[in-house]
Amino acid sequence: MFADKPGEFAYPRELLFRLILMSIFDGGLSSHEIERKTRTDIAYMYLAGMQHPSYRTIARFKVDYPDLIDESFKTTIKIAKEEDLVKIHPVSLDGTKIKAKTSMNKLTNEQQLKIMKQHLKESIELDEEEDMELGEESGNGVPETLTDKEKFKEVYEKINESSKDNRNKDKLISSSKKLLKQAEDKPKKILKKIETLEEKLEESGKDVISINDSDACFMKNKKGKWEFDYNGQIAVDDYKGIILASYITNNPTDYYELIPLMEQVQSNLSEIYDETPVNYQVSADNGYSTDMNTEYLEQNGFDGYISSRKLSREQKKYNLSDKPFAKDNFFYDNEMMTYICPLGQPLYKISEYTYKNKSRISHWTKECKTYPMQLFCSKGNRCRVIQDYKIPSKIRMQRKMETPEAKERYKIRSKTVERPFAHLKQNMHLTEFRTTGLQEVNTEFKLYTIGHNLKRIYNEIRRKNN
Repeated sequence: MFADKPGEFAYPRELLFRLILMSIFDGGLSSHEIERKTRTDIAYMYLAGMQHPSYRTIARFKVDYPDLIDESFKTTIKIAKEEDLVKIHPVSLDGTKIKAKTSMNKLTNEQQLKIMKQHLKESIELDEEEDMELGEESGNGVPETLTDKEKFKEVYEKINESSKDNRNKDKLISSSKKLLKQAEDKPKKILKKIETLEEKLEESGKDVISINDSDACFMKNKKGKWEFDYNGQIAVDDYKGIILASYITNNPTDYYELIPLMEQVQSNLSEIYDETPVNYQVSADNGYSTDMNTEYLEQNGFDGYISSRKLSREQKKYNLSDKPFAKDNFFYDNEMMTYICPLGQPLYKISEYTYKNKSRISHWTKECKTYPMQLFCSKGNRCRVIQDYKIPSKIRMQRKMETPEAKERYKIRSKTVERPFAHLKQNMHLTEFRTTGLQEVNTEFKLYTIGHNLKRIYNEIRRKNN
């Protein structure tokens, strides 16, 4: 049984979870909408057993039971396996940016936080001095200047007028003014929030932070627009599109997400299979192409297919006609172990060197000087040089992805891993999160992936029976 607060009416966890799952199928309803539907919608009334849990109870349930939701996600994978809908060969990884519950109008920076903190502290100190002179108050309570709304309004108006006249860096922006205005009712809470924002901004190393959701990161989405987003990661079984692992990160890139994503896949599969599957194919786009990720796949026996920049551009039909001698137009010959330029000239000279503690390999040739296109290729009188990092695992992956077999295998990935994201965003309306904070957003995303898996299982069972 679960209750929002001691003494309140308790509800079975299964009842609350049923309502939340149903809301996911309906497009991720808010806790307020779920409560309303338990009184107006027949389906929700049936699932709730004619009971009406408050929106606070529903919202608190999501926060207090992330482990239950995670176990439910694993259960969907187990059900899919029992229905023969999971083959674990191959598995595709991908990430997508999803808007956080905040906006550009809610950002602030280090300077703004310092100004707000200074104003609040000055107000507190001033009132404490008055208390010392009057001697009536103990000094342990909240200063009257802050608890008395009229007095605080006077303080706020002075700060506001000062900010209008100030044209330098000390001027408060609108989002800072709104946050400071909230101190009228809850000064201690706002002061603590400002201090927390300062700590998180310093930890992140970023220039700005969102007041509404301090865990959200300033990212550039596919439309080229900068906004506060989260990065949703999934691993999908290519056979029937069942999601095997999912989580949320606030890293704007996918460089560091392959290893935690694969570890979650292995952890989930270990609870379902008697022997955890190994040596299966794993495919990912160019965003996961790092030496750390390629080494991890090799060391753990996975058959990796991580796209190179060249392959990604080929599949996206990137136009290189205006740059005929770009590196992506050079072909690597595995037998000669060197690059061949678009005019057929091998770069047979090979040298190795170290730059910034990283080993590199250079491929070049002096024959460039006798070619009529030399000015367009290497410019000036220099020879054309193609450089690679001397990272064996990454080089092997790049060479592998240039083979016709690897290219055909990688084509399948775009048809499998992109569909779950399209389903989540278009059909289940996951275009913006309704919760804030990394942990709460991760739980919300997990609920959506549960809903996706259940829909896939239902559709496949119905198709078999028809």
